[in-house]
Amino acid sequence: MSTYSTPSELLLDAVRTSHGYLSSAIRIIDEELGEGYAEAHPELIAGFMKTSAMDFHTAIMNQKFDSLISEIFELYRSNRPL
Repeated sequence: MSTYSTPSELLLDAVRTSHGYLSSAIRIIDEELGEGYAEAHPELIAGFMKTSAMDFHTAIMNQKFDSLISEIFELYRSNRPL
């Protein structure tokens, strides 16, 4: 059984994620800088969304690299002569 998502599922996930970033950006910017500030400054929304996406990507890549390194060390240890 495959654990990979289909392209359609990935697209829907991307849309949901983007919407979450957008909603969070507007809410947080308005909480910090005043109601309506986000709408008046869409560049802040864009920067917030880009930063959120980059941070998430970095965290996922870090997890994947840690997992890969662990698997490589495990293979090395299991194939090492005694």
